[in-house]
Amino acid sequence: MKIDNRQSATALGKIGRVAGLFTAGLLAAIACKSFVIEENVYTGSSSRAGSTSSGGGSTSPGRGGSGGSTSNGTSGADSSSGGELASNGGSVSRGGGSNSTAGSGSNVGGSGGGGTEVEPEIPEEPFTKAGLLRQAADCAVARYKDFEVHALALDAAAKALVAAPNASTASAMNDAWLVANSSWQVAELFRFGPAGRSADLDAGAKELRDQIYGWRAGGRCPVETALVDQTYTKPAFASSLVNIRGLGAGEYLLFYGGLDNECLPASAINKDGAWTALGQAEIESRKRAYAAAVAADILSNTQKLLQDWDPAGGNFRKLLTEPGTGGSPYANEQEALNAVFTGLNYIEKEVKDWKLAIPLGISAECVSGFCPEAVESRYAHVSTANLRQNFVGFRRLFQGCGGKNTGLGFDDWLSAVGAEDLRSRMMAALDNAQAKVDALDPPLEVALTSNIDRVFDVYNALKGLTDLFKTEFISVLALKLPPSGGSDTD
Repeated sequence: MKIDNRQSATALGKIGRVAGLFTAGLLAAIACKSFVIEENVYTGSSSRAGSTSSGGGSTSPGRGGSGGSTSNGTSGADSSSGGELASNGGSVSRGGGSNSTAGSGSNVGGSGGGGTEVEPEIPEEPFTKAGLLRQAADCAVARYKDFEVHALALDAAAKALVAAPNASTASAMNDAWLVANSSWQVAELFRFGPAGRSADLDAGAKELRDQIYGWRAGGRCPVETALVDQTYTKPAFASSLVNIRGLGAGEYLLFYGGLDNECLPASAINKDGAWTALGQAEIESRKRAYAAAVAADILSNTQKLLQDWDPAGGNFRKLLTEPGTGGSPYANEQEALNAVFTGLNYIEKEVKDWKLAIPLGISAECVSGFCPEAVESRYAHVSTANLRQNFVGFRRLFQGCGGKNTGLGFDDWLSAVGAEDLRSRMMAALDNAQAKVDALDPPLEVALTSNIDRVFDVYNALKGLTDLFKTEFISVLALKLPPSGGSDTD
C-alpha cells in the first residue's frame, strides 16, 4: 500500500504538531550555532561555516556549512549515464540523465579530494552467472580500493590534527572524513563476503563492514563513555564494540562541538562527575586523540578487507567466482549470487526502512510517531548525500560497474531469463526513485520539518522499486531475502 502523508488529516495533524515542536527547537539551536541546516558537502576547499576556537591550544572543529553546493535536476530516462558520483564529495550536478562531478571545479581530481576515479568502459559480453560473479567481485574490490585511498588520507589528517591543533588542520580533518564517508556510502552496497554479516546467512561473512561503519549500533553515550575512560588508548580498542569505533564515532567526534553528553544522569561518567571534571580544553584534546585512533582503526580494517580479497591473501575473489571448488563457502553459483544479492538488499532495509521510514515516523521503531532526530548523519548533516551515494552503489551492482554502468548486472540476468518486462519496470522505478532523491532539497534534516511531502515522495518512489525487488525479482531469479530483508513499513 502506498504511504501518503496526506491520506489522514489526523496523522498529518500529529506530525505537524510534533514537527512544529521540533522546528521550534531547531530554530533555537540555529540561533546558538549548534545545528547546521545546510548540507555539509566537501568542495575541495577548507571554507566552512561554524566557529573554530584555539584558546589554550584546543580546537573545536567547525561544523556544517555551505562550502559546497548540490544542484539537482531531474534525471533522464537513464540517470545512471555518466558513471558514479564523485567520491570526493564535490558538488554534484545532475541533469539530462548524466552525472557530472566536480571537486573544486575539476572532474578528475580536486584540491584535497584524492582524485575522482574514472571508471573504465567494460566490453559487453553475453550474460552468464560466472560473468556476473566475476564483475561483481572486481567492482567490490574497486570500491574498497577507492575507500582505502581516503582512509589513508583520513589517517594522515588525524595525525596532523593531533600534532598541530589549529583551524586549518581541524578543517582538513573534517574534509577528510567527508570524503571518506562519501566513498564508503557507495561501498555500503557491497556488503557481502568479508564485508558481510553472518546474521544475513552469508557463508563468506567476516563482519568487516560493521568494523568500518557500524551505523545504528549505538548512540553518543558509548562514545562519550569511551572518551572519559580513554578506551581509545588501550590495546583492546581494536576489538572493542563497533559502536565506539568506525566512521560513525568519527562523525560525532569531529562534527559535534558541544560540551554536553547524552548519557543518563545515573551513568558512571555523570554520577561521579567525571565528564564535568574534564573541562572544555580536555574534552577537545581527547576528541582529537580519539578521532585519530578511530581513523587508524578504520584504515586497519579497510586493509584487512582488501587482504581478504587479495589473491596473495584470503583470495576471496576466487572463493566467490569459483563456488563449489577450492574451499569456497558457496556450493554453487546461485548461492554465491545470493550473497551478492544480500548487498543489494541494503536499498530496502537500510535506505527505505531505516534512513527514511524511521525519521518519517512510519516505522514501528519510531514510537513517538515522528522521529526527525533518527536521520543517519546527525552531526555532519550529509544524510541526503549519503542516500545519493547509496543509489550509485545500487546501480553498480544492479546495472554494471563500468563507466555509464556498462558491464554485467542483475538487470542483464533478468533479460537473460526472458523477464524483460520486469527489467523495464524496475529500471523505470529506479530512475523515478533516484529523481526524487535528487530533488530532495533542502536536505533531509530540514525537509522533514519544512517540506515533508518531498521526503514522503522519496519514500514512496523507493517503495515502488523495493516492492518489485522483494517479490517478482527474487521469484524470477530464485533468490532469497536475508533474514533482515523483511520490512515493518510495508
